[in-house]
Amino acid sequence: MLVQSAEEVALAKMRASGARGRAQLRKNHLRDTLTIIGETPPGTSAYRRQARSFMPVEIRLGDDVRSFDQVRWCPGQEGNGFFLIMGSSGAGKTETLKLIGQQILEHGIPVLVLDFHGDVKVPWLPSVLMSSGTASWVGVNPMELDSHRAEEVGLYDQRMALLDLIERAIPGLGHHQRTILGEAIDTAYRQVGIREEDPETWLHQPPTFAQVLAILRQWVVAEEWKSRRPSILGCVAAVETAFGHPLFSRARHLPMEEILETGVRLDLSRVSDGVRYMVADTVLRKLFRMLSLLGPIPVEPESDLERFRLFVIIDEAKIMAGLPPRPNDAGLMINILVTEARKFGVGLILASQMQEHLGAEVRANTSAWLVLRQIDWHQVRKNAADIGVASDDLAQLKGKGDGFFRSQNGQLLQRVQVRRM
Repeated sequence: MLVQSAEEVALAKMRASGARGRAQLRKNHLRDTLTIIGETPPGTSAYRRQARSFMPVEIRLGDDVRSFDQVRWCPGQEGNGFFLIMGSSGAGKTETLKLIGQQILEHGIPVLVLDFHGDVKVPWLPSVLMSSGTASWVGVNPMELDSHRAEEVGLYDQRMALLDLIERAIPGLGHHQRTILGEAIDTAYRQVGIREEDPETWLHQPPTFAQVLAILRQWVVAEEWKSRRPSILGCVAAVETAFGHPLFSRARHLPMEEILETGVRLDLSRVSDGVRYMVADTVLRKLFRMLSLLGPIPVEPESDLERFRLFVIIDEAKIMAGLPPRPNDAGLMINILVTEARKFGVGLILASQMQEHLGAEVRANTSAWLVLRQIDWHQVRKNAADIGVASDDLAQLKGKGDGFFRSQNGQLLQRVQVRRM
């Protein structure tokens, strides 16, 4: 009722004011409403229920350097809710991500932050540490199966997808080691009663990486595996550090339903790149699966609250390209998201230092770009071509947050100074 009362007051003022007054009231509406409902902070379910009055989503990035008008990203007016930030270290990528994440939460839409360096801390967004320490209490299990698509994707295909994930995360896993690992994974599923021909068994408690590692170690000393012992030893050496990590064997897992309801920041700064990749990939796949089960968003959404179910923010997106980076791999989750996730209500905000860290599909499917100060002339030329600005102009960017913003499918290009939080 408080929000409705605020709207009534604002409407009365708007009727009595001119065009400038109406613009100012619109600019301040979200801020004033936040003040009124201050006891219901963004990121909560109660706040989300009140968020329809905050539509459409308008992210205030900063001021146009030339005209001093406010520069806004309006994802609901774009072809999709995908935003790409390119810039060197210290150019302002992290601060921009935090600025965007906070405002998305203020609009009542959940945000998932995959924080690989531990510095993308968004106000109101709960944080979960993913590490081996005692302060970390949840994990993920990449071996969980999708029983909802049994007619389309069988156990064989899901096992192959799991092997692909492991291979992207663990460099040096050779062909023979991959074959051995696949057999060990298959054995682990059978040991817990999961059968290819019976999807009902896919609901059994899945095995873990620790169980797979235990099977491999048993095979090392088993006489019947003597002829393949060198390959088994090579496989154990490649995977034991990652497979033995506590994150993959904890009984308590990240609550995906809560992420879709209120959002979360996953602090992955205390684990290796391989473990970061597997955790992030697993979380994104599970969330994408859940959103797919909800079905596509309406063809003509009533508001951005209906258009966007979740925004995903990823700093240092190169980690999502695998080890070594293979940015054009069609199986990468960021490539899957930019090609398939829009219709299920996903927005995606990526930051990277180098264009080579991102695949052609990511760059082609992203509606909005913010290009900040670049590492070198090579990156200047590449990014200048992508956003349609002169290389010399891009090379002249200086200071944190100084950049070029391209939106509306390339129809609008603005020089912006990103505002400080």
